Amino acid sequence: MNVYARLLGIALLAAATPVSAQDWQMAKGSSLGFSSSFQGEAFSGSFSRFTPQIRFDPKRLEQARFDVSIDLASADTRNSERDDTLKTSDFFDVRKTPTARYTATSFKDLGKGRYQANGTLSLRGINKPVALVFSWKPGQSAILTGEATVNRLDYKVGTGDWSDTGILPNAVKVKTVLVLVPKAAAKP
Repeated sequence: MNVYARLLGIALLAAATPVSAQDWQMAKGSSLGFSSSFQGEAFSGSFSRFTPQIRFDPKRLEQARFDVSIDLASADTRNSERDDTLKTSDFFDVRKTPTARYTATSFKDLGKGRYQANGTLSLRGINKPVALVFSWKPGQSAILTGEATVNRLDYKVGTGDWSDTGILPNAVKVKTVLVLVPKAAAKP
């Protein structure tokens, strides 16, 4: 086989090999928080333990994937009584369902560095669609900043007396900031 035929074969093989989106790993500075109110008084909290598996490249949205596991017992609102209540069967029921999971495989470019992940939140054994709108700042450490609204009653979070939306609103804002490094560059 001559040199030109070999070069042509290599070029065709390279063109046929799919390029995949980048896999990312969470780094320091990442957060996953939520906010609501109780009897008109605003409060916020965060989950100290969550594990995002992110595959994302703005040029390859068809290959993008989000898979985030959230340790519900790690909810911290800086109020021990409220935190203990969140763990009960009226709210997260951490004994039966210790984790929540958000997965997304459908993404939309909203323009100007903003995207929408159309995914599913699994919480308390209930699966419902949730859209996460986020911005993406590329770099050595990429930054994903996102926000979603979750209707708690769809997941039976805050049942019984807590189901009164005059006491505790149905809509809960969820915000995340993920500082991400390429998986290959991440330290063990």
